Amino acid sequence: MVKKILLILFSITFIVACGSPEDDKQGKSKQTEIENQDIADENETDDESGINVEKGLFNVELTLPASLFPEDEYGDIEAGITEDNDADVTQNDDGSITVKMSKKDHKDMMADMKDEMIETIEDIKEDDEFTSIKDITYNNDFTEMKMMVDKTAFENSFDGFSTMTLGFTSMFYQAFDGKDLETDKIKIIIEDESTNEVIDELIYPDQLDEMEKAFD
Repeated sequence: MVKKILLILFSITFIVACGSPEDDKQGKSKQTEIENQDIADENETDDESGINVEKGLFNVELTLPASLFPEDEYGDIEAGITEDNDADVTQNDDGSITVKMSKKDHKDMMADMKDEMIETIEDIKEDDEFTSIKDITYNNDFTEMKMMVDKTAFENSFDGFSTMTLGFTSMFYQAFDGKDLETDKIKIIIEDESTNEVIDELIYPDQLDEMEKAFD
């Protein structure tokens, strides 16, 4: 069920971050949409990482901002969290969701998320569509990952899109663990398998700004 929650948040955040060029063009032409964006921006300024985590002596409180999901997704997220965890889930007046659980349950949840992260990495490595990707290594908290590739094949394919999956899932892992994504960056290194040449180095969440600029 952790994967379901992550998929909901991942898909919504991806849509918000990437949007289509046409949508962006229309948005700039309508004053009302600009005003709505200003309101959304104000809602996000309190916590740059998006997810606020408060670790107390016995409990952990996670607050998911309303900007992460539409209102009608609350039921799915609440069900997903309470099904496998002894947690109290509350939707706040501002639309955000606060989840309170014991430290043990939070630790168990992070262990599940770690397993899901490893499974995601293995799926990318074994996917027949990503033929240029030869291996992916990572450190213990997924803040640094190295993708070994066949350079020629990689540069002539769409395999680079797999780095977005790695970046987004690691961002959520860090956020749920209480990391500040403004200071605790995620680095994805793309390296040529035969020469050890560094082809590219992606930093999340900074990469999101680059993605937004690409659609401006």
